[in-house]
Amino acid sequence: MTIEQVQIVTYPRIAAVDGQLSIFETGANIPYPMKRVFTVLANAGELRGQHAHKACSQILVCLSGEIIVHCDDGLGGTCSHALRRDTQALLVPPGIWASEEYRIDNSVLLVLCDQGYDPDDYIRNYATFLAAVKGT
Repeated sequence: MTIEQVQIVTYPRIAAVDGQLSIFETGANIPYPMKRVFTVLANAGELRGQHAHKACSQILVCLSGEIIVHCDDGLGGTCSHALRRDTQALLVPPGIWASEEYRIDNSVLLVLCDQGYDPDDYIRNYATFLAAVKGT
């Protein structure tokens, strides 16, 4: 994968007098059937993620606070995206090293995955990630 495959995904939010409704729908704004959904709650200054996946694609949504997502393809391509509680999320495909920097206390990240949990799908060491990308 290259950094160009990391993409902003938009989703609708419908506002009403009694609240707001955000919609995540397979085939509409989610390009794959969701198999796992989870949230991460962290405080300002925390750095989470710091891994890549071999097969799993993820869409990252900031439900509360602010989270900066740093992505690296191991080939020299990098990008960073600020996620806030708006209508933009980030698609991180497999083969991309991603780290999430939490900027505000009690920020909440929603993660929509196309794979179930598999510990063997994770590459948790950056040197191992670089070796895998470069085929060494």
